[in-house]
Amino acid sequence: MALPSFDRAWPERKGMKPRILVLEIRDKERVDESPLGWIVVEREEVYVRDPLDGQICEASIRLSYQRITARHSSYESGHGQFDGSYSRLLNTVSLTSSSVTNGAVFLGLPELYGQRVGTYLMNVIVEWVKQWPDAEVNPIKLLTGQARGDNKARRNRFYEQFGFIFDYFDPGQREGVSLPMQVRALSVVETWKSNIFEHRMFDYLAERLDAVESSQSKFSALNEAYTYLRAEKKKAEACPLCWAFRRCCPQKTGRFTIGLTLVVCIGLFWFKTI
Repeated sequence: MALPSFDRAWPERKGMKPRILVLEIRDKERVDESPLGWIVVEREEVYVRDPLDGQICEASIRLSYQRITARHSSYESGHGQFDGSYSRLLNTVSLTSSSVTNGAVFLGLPELYGQRVGTYLMNVIVEWVKQWPDAEVNPIKLLTGQARGDNKARRNRFYEQFGFIFDYFDPGQREGVSLPMQVRALSVVETWKSNIFEHRMFDYLAERLDAVESSQSKFSALNEAYTYLRAEKKKAEACPLCWAFRRCCPQKTGRFTIGLTLVVCIGLFWFKTI
């Protein structure tokens, strides 16, 4: 049996996505161009059931992400996590915390800001909490310190696209709190599908191996061509006339015929001069 994250049929059997996915991120304004980056996302879910009735009393989800780069030192940056949770006791869900308390959302991918990566991750959590449509959604609090520059409009729009309505405390909409709502009122967002593409880990690794093998094959062909040309250069430098003769007459029969003709011509010329 294949590993669950590599088994193509496993997500369909379980009705969910693989635990590990690779995201291909393209510029939302220039989707046809090369990818801006690649991100690994690992999904972890924890469920605690009531021993009396078997119902879920607590649950949490964590999406850990790490950007894939060629630089080993980059592991210190380009990673983070999004959390969500549910409590039957409080009949509440949180879209920003692994426990039903106030949390926060931070995307540690500055090179990919505005490319809907945060939307993708939050949407996964929204889809997950849809299991409890009657639960109350923990309010989202917007702080003035998060409203620097163009980040304010991006932050507000980020939450509003999921159905949050805010009571702002100032005319500039820098600070506020979301109005009470149930999970059923949350909106699933799919705008990310136009520039973010999901790949199973196995498929991604297979594509990388194919690319390596193709590069190695091309390198081998180029190396053979270089070796041949270098040998030809040495032959040309050692005996230019012989090398030129061989190049002009590559076939042995042709070389023999031309050589014989030259011998006859030289012989006739020598005979006439006697």
